[in-house]
Amino acid sequence: MKTLQFIKKVKESQTYRGFMKEDPSAYLCSLFFTRDYELKQSETQVDFYSPKKNVIVSFKVDKKVERILLDKKAETITHKKFIPKPLGEKIKMDIEDVKPMLMAEMNNRNIASDINKILVVLHIADDRIVWNCTGFLKGLGLLQAHLEDESESVLFMEKKNFMDLLKFVKK
Repeated sequence: MKTLQFIKKVKESQTYRGFMKEDPSAYLCSLFFTRDYELKQSETQVDFYSPKKNVIVSFKVDKKVERILLDKKAETITHKKFIPKPLGEKIKMDIEDVKPMLMAEMNNRNIASDINKILVVLHIADDRIVWNCTGFLKGLGLLQAHLEDESESVLFMEKKNFMDLLKFVKK
């Protein structure tokens, strides 16, 4: 399914219409995707910011649309409050374009590995639509990348070894 079709499916659902009656000022702020290429599983979540409640309300999109019962506070990981910017629906790329783009850039950078699983957040960063990607590679590798939607280009890419992220503490 194309990225814009996920948004459309949510907006056509009865669940979404009920939510919009609660807070008509709510707006689309992000999408969250997981794609597991080994297990051939995927999940998609469409997020709306509710100014009335200052929370992010999520809808899981599968065969049907379900509202995720636990609303998330609109805050950073350091617990600073923020107001997400409206995402809008002028999204050029599709989620299915992400893995080939990442693989091509990995090839350009001589990163020889395959992506087993990817987590992607589509949101507004620095006033532009950005695909924030975390890929899990074979051999305990971790790939972090940012893709700009408008130019369909890689803004940032870094490969890390998962073991480097762990800190071992002596007792």
